[in-house]
Amino acid sequence: MTGILKLAYKLLVNDKAKFTALLVGITFAVFLMIAMTSLFAGVLNRASATVINLGASMWVMDPAVQTVANTIGIPDYTLTRREVSRASSGRCRCIREPPW
Repeated sequence: MTGILKLAYKLLVNDKAKFTALLVGITFAVFLMIAMTSLFAGVLNRASATVINLGASMWVMDPAVQTVANTIGIPDYTLTRREVSRASSGRCRCIREPPW
């Protein structure tokens, strides 16, 4: 097997144009993968910035809300309901799981 690998290495390295094209192609592919990963991380960071930077200890939402951009006002009388008061006192962990 070492003879075949030695032959493949000599064929690849001795042809300078082919070797340069291979290195440029691999470098460009790695650059594209890093750029797309960074773009995805940036989109996730911006999408979660509203929830993270709010600084509230509890997130109460209307069940009809699909995204953070949709704001449906919650009436004041809902904040005195038993579920919300239990959650704010620490006996209940969450009222509704986030949709994501």
